[in-house]
Amino acid sequence: MKGAISVLDYLIILGYFVAVIYIGKWASSKVKTAEDFHLGGRAMGKLETALSTAATDFGGSGLVGAAGLAYAIGLAGGWWDLAATPAWIILGLTLAAGFRRLALCTVPEFLEKRYGASTRIIAAVFHIAGTTFGITAQTIVAALAFTTLTGIPEKYTVLIASIVFVAYTAAGGLVAVVWTDVMQYFVLMAGVVIALPLAIVKAGGWGNITTTVPASFWDLGAMGWMEPLAWIAMCFFAYGTSQYFVQRLFAAKDEATAKFAYVFTGVNYIFYAFIVAILGIAAAVISPGLENSEMAIPVVIREALPIGLKGLFLAAILAATMSTSASMLTACSSMFTVDIWQRLIKKDGDDKHYLAVARWATVIIAIVSLVATYSIKGVVALIVLSNLIYSAGVFFPVVFGMYSRRVNVYGATSAIVIGGIIAVTSKFLWYGKIGGLFGALHPMFTGSLTALAVLFIVSYLTPKPAGDKVAFLDQMDVSVSELQQRF
Repeated sequence: MKGAISVLDYLIILGYFVAVIYIGKWASSKVKTAEDFHLGGRAMGKLETALSTAATDFGGSGLVGAAGLAYAIGLAGGWWDLAATPAWIILGLTLAAGFRRLALCTVPEFLEKRYGASTRIIAAVFHIAGTTFGITAQTIVAALAFTTLTGIPEKYTVLIASIVFVAYTAAGGLVAVVWTDVMQYFVLMAGVVIALPLAIVKAGGWGNITTTVPASFWDLGAMGWMEPLAWIAMCFFAYGTSQYFVQRLFAAKDEATAKFAYVFTGVNYIFYAFIVAILGIAAAVISPGLENSEMAIPVVIREALPIGLKGLFLAAILAATMSTSASMLTACSSMFTVDIWQRLIKKDGDDKHYLAVARWATVIIAIVSLVATYSIKGVVALIVLSNLIYSAGVFFPVVFGMYSRRVNVYGATSAIVIGGIIAVTSKFLWYGKIGGLFGALHPMFTGSLTALAVLFIVSYLTPKPAGDKVAFLDQMDVSVSELQQRF
């Protein structure tokens, strides 16, 4: 059968599974304490931190989702990846070192130290809920590719992918996630770089591609500018507040390592975004008229790659999805253990107890995400939803909590709850569905601007924060004037 997966391809995929499980087993021997599980002993070097950060964000949506957008609208689909570049570089040069200096375990922990316990717990609940949808999106990507190319029913491919990444994550925590990410980064990059020229050749060469697709395919503004601007904003919000990214900063051995990881990822995205977009455009020439544009990458694998390389690219898709899923899962486990269980349920447990809780939390959250996978579809939409739930409301409380001494617990807690609710409500009821400003403004802007307004209005109508909460800012040793000098 044309495009069939061969025995060699299956062996390559099996080898990939064996490799990640072996790394997970090795990593589990390094995990002696709960801090080892959550933060790898705070000893992660530049190479592994940078590659892990990049692999975590490339993800299934950055590969299959972005290529699907490019298949449908052309080069503008690359904005889904390219939008990440400004956020990674600017946050790397500004917030990364400050976060590392705090030596915390979770982002909600910062919110308690700066504001109060209620802010911490609400943020943790919102973050876990949103991140669970993110895990679901990554699992869908892996299942989509495998089911299409192997014929194995989706319900089984979802289960297989989930079991593997849950096994090594629960065993080795962040150590396992980071070192499997290192391997998965190289697998993913090798897959897309090798596939690019083969896809162009299969599409009849670059000249045929440029004359076959509509002229609009080369217009970066083809989808308008509201969506790309919202995605850029979403990236700033996510990379500055999401536990699965900031966790790398907390785990880095020093501030220079933290900054390098963020800047490296931003630069890397410039090349990755265009490679993935061209793969999607080539797929539009190879197999026009697909009902589901997210089938673009599976089409490239099936039609353009020879035996052996099909297995490599399927492994690349697994690398993209599993690295992100595992990072998200570790983040959820850390927040549940540190911010909810340890804070509310059992404050006096020993390290062995908290390590066990973290591992059980990993498995339970994965099961919830797996169940959602069978009923929710749409990769890009799921990723946007996962960010709306948490990042839209929490970004400004985090940023102004670092640099303003006037915002307080009442303003921050209200901003997180109201901002998140407004963002999600806008997505389902207002954006593109009604006229006027609310119908035109992306939910990420609607939610975050609402959160910003609520943060300051409520803070200025209620008492100033206590001295100990404001004194916590001195640990960061980063002022507005310093940031201005850097630019």
